[in-house]
Amino acid sequence: MAFKQVAELKGFNRKFSVSPEARPYTLRDNGFVDTKVGNYIYKRPLDSEHKQGLVLKVTVDKDLKGIKISTVNEKGLSTVDISKLDNNAMVVEKVNFIFDGFIDRDVLIEQ
Repeated sequence: MAFKQVAELKGFNRKFSVSPEARPYTLRDNGFVDTKVGNYIYKRPLDSEHKQGLVLKVTVDKDLKGIKISTVNEKGLSTVDISKLDNNAMVVEKVNFIFDGFIDRDVLIEQ
């Protein structure tokens, strides 16, 4: 999956882009870690009753312009649409809380 200027989480009606105020230290302060190729990735396990576990992944490119957002199974091999899961209210609330925090801290802006 290539980086996009505006990304959305599958099944959500919210779209995000990297804030022009974001800096590498802003990302690191908010839980992102550097990858081998210089990008920044945020991984957060989402406690759920999904049989394979769920992880929220937000990746920002090294130029701080592009973004990728996905929820994957615990091993990271397949994308999961959390809006279609049974009893997903808690997971949806957690994801919205995380993104609201990123917006408040000038990591992302909502489109």
